[in-house]
Amino acid sequence: MSKYLKLCYWVGHKDLKRVKEQFEQKGEVFNEETRIPCRMLKTSIRIGCIVPEAWESFCKRKTSWYPDSDKAGQSLVVSNVSLNHLDIGNPIVIKTSTFKPERFPSYEEILRLTDSEQYQKLKPFLWEHVDPLERTFYRRWFSRYRPDETFDFEKLFAYHSANHANFIDPKFSIDVNGKKAPYSIAGSIHICSSCLEFFNILGDQWSVKYVVPCLGAVQFAHLPMDQYFKVMSANRIDPNQTD
Repeated sequence: MSKYLKLCYWVGHKDLKRVKEQFEQKGEVFNEETRIPCRMLKTSIRIGCIVPEAWESFCKRKTSWYPDSDKAGQSLVVSNVSLNHLDIGNPIVIKTSTFKPERFPSYEEILRLTDSEQYQKLKPFLWEHVDPLERTFYRRWFSRYRPDETFDFEKLFAYHSANHANFIDPKFSIDVNGKKAPYSIAGSIHICSSCLEFFNILGDQWSVKYVVPCLGAVQFAHLPMDQYFKVMSANRIDPNQTD
């Protein structure tokens, strides 16, 4: 994948209005995402925002972590260029990475990740209430990308949960400048709602995270499967730091 960069800013209503007016006055299109949060990660979208309603729309169960987070009620401005001149806070910086984990956890380790008290405390009610249509969606993807692998949704859901748990209470991470940097514990087909990690709804306490796009981000944002992206909190680390 060619060089990729997104700068993301959580903002309230007043700052969102100010950013939107700034770009519209210059005749630029300001996209507003109301249904699928990860669509704003598309390289073709120069500037836009994810409004609060988007987290309770198409992916409502998967993104049900948002309403109980400290981001609830805020919009997320996502841009291909820096907005520092608007003084709307420090961005989340998302860029391509050459990172590859030395190993993925075994299934036994996957199951232990969700034993975390922190994970269990933060887990929203809707998370485990999976619609039958979702199971059909994942079965279809498995038949396409894992034709020789037996589809087991309960096992797949264990991966989904464990991946979020690893960004809440990391057991699989690397050291970056003396600080813990957790990473996605599987490839894209075993990952769900990666927008939560991309946009710091989960794991915002870490200066650096390495995030693989979920199947939704592959489908709707056209991000490459199994590609790790480096997610940085710019108020904690130099965004120009090399991989």
